[in-house]
Amino acid sequence: MHADVNFWLILAGTLAIGWGVTSYRNEKRRQRRHRRRARYLEGVRFLLDDKPDRALEAFLTIAELDDETVDTHFALGSLYRRRGEVDRAIRVHQHIYDKASLDDGHRDAALTELARDYFRAGLFDRAERIFQQLAEEGRDPALALQHLVRIYEIQHEWAQAASAHERLCAVGVPEQPTAIAHYYCQMAEASIAEGEYEAALEHLKSASREQNDFGRAGILRGDVARKQGDAAVALQLYRRVVRRDFHLLAVVLPRLAEAARQAGEPQQFDQTLQELIRLGAGNHAEIAYAAIVGGYYDDPVILDCVREMLTIDSDLRDMTAAFLPAGIEPTRDQLRAIAGALRNVVLRHARYKCSQCGLDSSTFLWHCPGCHSWDSLRGVAALEFLPRAALPRAQG
Repeated sequence: MHADVNFWLILAGTLAIGWGVTSYRNEKRRQRRHRRRARYLEGVRFLLDDKPDRALEAFLTIAELDDETVDTHFALGSLYRRRGEVDRAIRVHQHIYDKASLDDGHRDAALTELARDYFRAGLFDRAERIFQQLAEEGRDPALALQHLVRIYEIQHEWAQAASAHERLCAVGVPEQPTAIAHYYCQMAEASIAEGEYEAALEHLKSASREQNDFGRAGILRGDVARKQGDAAVALQLYRRVVRRDFHLLAVVLPRLAEAARQAGEPQQFDQTLQELIRLGAGNHAEIAYAAIVGGYYDDPVILDCVREMLTIDSDLRDMTAAFLPAGIEPTRDQLRAIAGALRNVVLRHARYKCSQCGLDSSTFLWHCPGCHSWDSLRGVAALEFLPRAALPRAQG
C-alpha cells in the first residue's frame, strides 16, 4: 500500500514538473514571438520613415532571435539592392550566410544573393569568385554561369566569356544562342587590329562552327581578305552577307563598293543592288536610306534609288518640288546633293534602334548597351528623318 502511494506521488510530481517545464517553454516561445513581432513592426516603421539604418538593425536583431525569419531577410536584402543601397544588402546577406544553424539551401541562396550584391556594386572580382564557386558547387550552376558570362562581357574578356558560355550550354539553355559567335568575332576584330590575320581567321572559324552563315563573321572574313589583297574573295563574301542579312546593308555597303573597285569589277556592286531589289530583299527607298546612313551614295544605281525614294515619300517629294520647276526631274548632281543633305539630317539623330529594348543609337553596335542583347540594333524606318519632337501629334 505504501509503495502504491509513493508511485502515484512520484508520477504526479513528474507530471507537474513536465507541465511546468512545458508551460515555461511555451511562455518563452510566446514572448520570443511577441518580441519578434514587435521588432518586425518596428523595422517596417523605420523603412516607412525612410530610416534604413535603424530598420536594418531591427531586422538583424530578429534574425538573432529566430531562424524562421530568414525569408524576411532575403526580401529585405533584395529591397535594399533594388533601391541601390548595396552596402546594406551586402550586410544583410552576409549576416544570413554567417549563421551557423543555416541549412544548405538557405546558405546557397545567401551566397547567390551576396554575389549579386557585389555584381550590382561593380565589385566584379568578388562577384566572379563567388559565382565560380556556385558554378562548381551550387544547386543552380546555370544561374551562376549566366552572371559569369555577363561579368566577362562587361570586362571584354571574350575568351573567358566563350568558355563560360560553353559551360552554360552544357547545363542549361543560354538566353542568347548567338552570343558565343559574337565573342569569337570580338577576338577576331582584336586580332585584325593587331595585324594577326591568321589568328583572326581561326577565331572566325570558331564563330562559324557556332553559327552557320553568320553575318558578322562573313563581314570580318571579307575584311581580312581585303587586307590580304584578295578583293575578289572579299566581294563575294560581302555579297553573300547582304543577300542573307539585308539589315546589315548600311554596314556592308561601303565595304562592298570598295571591294568591287579593288577587284576591278565595279559592275558587281550595281548587280548586287539590283539583285536585292529583284529578289524583294529590299526596295529602292530602303537601299537609298542604307546608302545615306552608310555614307556611300555616289553610284548610279543608288542615285536611282534616291530618286525613287523622293517620289514615294510625300514630304520629300514636296520639298524637292519647291526647288525644281514643275515637271522637271532632278539631275544626278542634284540627287547627290539631296542625298548629302539628308545624310546631314540623319547624322544628327538616332539611326538605329534596339529591337529588344528600344534604345536609340547614332552608330551601329553589335551589342546593345541597354539590354545587352547581341545583334539587335536595326536601322530606323527609312523615312524617319525628323526628330520625334518635330513629328505631328496624333489628333485625340
